[in-house]
Amino acid sequence: MPLKTLLTTGAAVYACLMTQLISAETLTVVITNVSESKGTIMLQVLAGEAEFKGDATPIASVMQRASEGEMSFTTTSLPAGEYAVRIMHDLNANGDLDANFVGMPTEPWAFSNNAAGNFGPPKWEDVKFQLEGSVTQSLNLNR
Repeated sequence: MPLKTLLTTGAAVYACLMTQLISAETLTVVITNVSESKGTIMLQVLAGEAEFKGDATPIASVMQRASEGEMSFTTTSLPAGEYAVRIMHDLNANGDLDANFVGMPTEPWAFSNNAAGNFGPPKWEDVKFQLEGSVTQSLNLNR
């Protein structure tokens, strides 16, 4: 392969890679009201209603030790599109959102847009948001 062709091909590949890096979307999730440094914060980024309903695996999941006050998470690896965020503070680190005998959560939780449901989780329409460029979701943990 001639050097000129090799350089031209290399430049084209480099330009494609740089375009993808420059157009990367940034999602930052700020969690407030973390009541104590006990257990873990479990965060899921959901790329569609199927993931929200539990019929598909979330596009991204993070689990980190809880830190009282405020915590934040950032990702720059998501393509533009429609997303939602679901968070729980697993105080006893059993991997579940514990609930009382009528099904009300007994551990802190939050959804994107600070959406809350009536007699159950919020609807997809209430939690979804558009990710284009840089987006920050500031979420308050509920009890």
